[in-house]
Amino acid sequence: MNVIGTYKGIENYKKPNRYNKKKKKNNKKKIKFTSGFSILVLITIISLIVMSGIFVKDTINLSDESIIYYINETDKLSKDKLQLSWQEVAAIDLALNNGKEKLNNQDEIKKISESFFKYDKDKKISGIKTLKSVVNELGLKSKERKKAEEYLVKIKNNYLNRDLIKDENKMNFISDVSEEAKKSYKEYNILPSVTIAQAILESGWGESALSLEHNNLFGIKADDRWNGKKVNMETKENHEDVIQGYFRAYQNYEESIKDHGKFLSENNRYRDKGIFDKKTYGGQTQALEDAGYATAKNEDGELVYADLLTNVIKNNNLMLYDTEVQR
Repeated sequence: MNVIGTYKGIENYKKPNRYNKKKKKNNKKKIKFTSGFSILVLITIISLIVMSGIFVKDTINLSDESIIYYINETDKLSKDKLQLSWQEVAAIDLALNNGKEKLNNQDEIKKISESFFKYDKDKKISGIKTLKSVVNELGLKSKERKKAEEYLVKIKNNYLNRDLIKDENKMNFISDVSEEAKKSYKEYNILPSVTIAQAILESGWGESALSLEHNNLFGIKADDRWNGKKVNMETKENHEDVIQGYFRAYQNYEESIKDHGKFLSENNRYRDKGIFDKKTYGGQTQALEDAGYATAKNEDGELVYADLLTNVIKNNNLMLYDTEVQR
């Protein structure tokens, strides 16, 4: 926010000596008008703040330990099914426990989580229910149902990456790629969390030369199958090895994300590793590593690409986009 001028305490409220008695009446009108206008502006600002949930009393800051607990428990129960929202599960859990964070109630978390799955006539999971539907089915009291909905709003901005909400550039980057990532899921079945995480990791939040100058978010090379525009650039592999090569160039992020989904779908090695059959980000990130999308290794020579992507997803709540498209 830009601030114009400097506050000088009581000096700002002193009236000039030129104001005389003859103008006193008019001054009162002016002061009254100015005061009324100021109050109106203040009320408007407060209303906007309340609606946006900026007031501290309208937010709940969960501990890192609690966030990790909810994410891990929800992911465990989502495995091989569909990706549930840890925030929706947490909101109901908090409502049932008067807002207290509990880290040893796996049975309760399991019951809440499993209530979110929709089943078809063959008893196969077919989708994810809304929070409103689940709290009704669980038989929560009216007050608890209301609390669950309130808690969901209050924990919305809880990230393991605590600095994300304050970083406008990173928030904008996620916003810029998320809609196209959701479209890519509809066409290619790559979860949006995985697409966004790869874009973040491969482009350094859109700051790499390849992404800044040529909109290539995923470091996809221009091989013999590529007939579009290409560019010769120096890049790094394994975070240390510098190589020179041709890479695909795009007009915008939208083209890059579309081509990313197409690239994966047309390469049998990804299909052979079952990436398109996986229903959660844990399975898809591991399939990418197994298929050799990247060869990043740790000091012990172990492949770490799946772990890197998983950390990006967890730290920035990208899995919530998966729940949205699978609902």
